[in-house]
Amino acid sequence: MWRRGERLYALLVFLVVALEAVALGGLVLVFSGRLWNLWGYPLAQRVLLEALLLTGVALALLSAYILLYHGYTQARESQERQAYEDWLSRFTQALFGEAALPPPPWPRPALEALLSLREMLSGEFAERLADWIRQARPPWGRVLRGRLASRPARLEALEALAQARLPETLGLILPYLEHPDPVLRLAAARAGARVAQGEGVLRLAEALLRAALPRGALLEVLLLLEHRAPPVVEALLRQGTEEERWAALEAIGRLKLEALAPQVLPFLEARDPELLAAALRALLRLGYPPKGYEETLLAALKDEREFLRVHAARLLALLQNDLARQALWKALGDPSFYVRRAAAEGLRLLDPELLQRAAQRHPDPYGRAMAEQVLKEAA
Repeated sequence: MWRRGERLYALLVFLVVALEAVALGGLVLVFSGRLWNLWGYPLAQRVLLEALLLTGVALALLSAYILLYHGYTQARESQERQAYEDWLSRFTQALFGEAALPPPPWPRPALEALLSLREMLSGEFAERLADWIRQARPPWGRVLRGRLASRPARLEALEALAQARLPETLGLILPYLEHPDPVLRLAAARAGARVAQGEGVLRLAEALLRAALPRGALLEVLLLLEHRAPPVVEALLRQGTEEERWAALEAIGRLKLEALAPQVLPFLEARDPELLAAALRALLRLGYPPKGYEETLLAALKDEREFLRVHAARLLALLQNDLARQALWKALGDPSFYVRRAAAEGLRLLDPELLQRAAQRHPDPYGRAMAEQVLKEAA
């Protein structure tokens, strides 16, 4: 990304390097000729002096520009910061009825101040700020529709729309979810999650299914949706790839979408271990007992992959039955420290007396030690 003045700086450095290359080439040529007695000493002396003079002038120009550039940028940033603070104060006074709203159009610092206030406030004040942003006719839509806008400009426009949270701008954002640049796709997905409302959430879900985002990025988008996430999560569970379903399962647990808990249960039989682990985590975070899937949990508790055994041990405690007690008792003898820990913590919640007996006479010495440790921590 280029900041103001950096293109000129890059051009100046290129010219300095080019001039130095010319000077060095001249020196090599003349001194090689002098070595073979092709040119006289005065010519070599003149070329050497010219090269030194050229080097001195180039370095002086470069040094002067660097000093001027830093002085200019510091003064400009100070002016912009002061203008931002002034506009922030004016908009705050207008918002609380202490002064009249300055008429648009407003400069860039004013738009930044409006976006900052929009991020901080909610409710009636946020709606008034949204109306003011509409009155300002910001340039972000023109940037996104234009063909000549640079990548940094498009990213800045998408970020501004995300902060503004104007539902009518979703149509400008969604096409970027199919952009070949993955950075722009991710920025558009984040902006869409902040902007989408009502029917726009369903449009966003359809666009996300075509966007092919990495699962971590998709999970971030679902978390940004917050209470608006259920329609998108359901669409991903029905039509998404394994990566998208993983993100949807994670979002169900992290957002506490209890109404979608029954849709998680079928994924306890998934062949993909990552999907199975995501389903186990989601049910555990929801506190939803997977009744009817006891055999599946027992199979996961015997799986060769440690992370599946850990999640299964933690979830078994929610069943509140003798089968869970027996399975957790056996899991105390697991070779993995983390599985034994999960089993002991599950028994502490399910049956503290059974955990005390395990600390005294469990057949596995490591299981006894773990049960004793968990009891001491609980005490």
